[in-house]
Amino acid sequence: MERLIKLTSFFVFRLARGRLVRCAALGFACVLGIGIPNPAFAAQSVADLPNSADGGDRIALTASREIIERDADARAMLDVLNAERASQGLQPLAFDPRLGAVAHAHAVDMAVRGYFGHETPEGEGPFDRLSRARLRYACAGENLALDANVTAASGELWRSTDHRSNILEPHFARVGIAAVRAADGEIFVEDFSD
Repeated sequence: MERLIKLTSFFVFRLARGRLVRCAALGFACVLGIGIPNPAFAAQSVADLPNSADGGDRIALTASREIIERDADARAMLDVLNAERASQGLQPLAFDPRLGAVAHAHAVDMAVRGYFGHETPEGEGPFDRLSRARLRYACAGENLALDANVTAASGELWRSTDHRSNILEPHFARVGIAAVRAADGEIFVEDFSD
């Protein structure tokens, strides 16, 4: 039986001294808060999962009637992220409970409604969620992973160039992480900001 691994992320631009500066190169872009889809995201072992009906970057999952909160896995993921940053001479990311709430709400929504992607079926993206939560940022990013557990997910995120770019982005100072066990595996959402 193949292990299901799904990763996806996006990149962000910020306005610096009147010009656009790239913060991180990932699968989605946001220019001044407008998401621009880009199908170039990392994926392995997802051939058995159907793509979303609209052809977007979402994949269909089994909708979960029961979700198991995995707070210990979210904390473990933060420890892994900060160890990886420290190994590269970067400051650790501080856990931000407001970013954590945004990440958690998205993880639960994906599990309950049976999809996996940065955008909801209604087209709401990460920047929409951050704005709705009234979070201010100059630079932000999001990593998603669906895997068997925190060890497997963190390893896949690290091996992906795009995800590693988010993890090691020097402009990021805060992160919110959510982990929930759903029907198809454990969903991880990492929301980063400056």
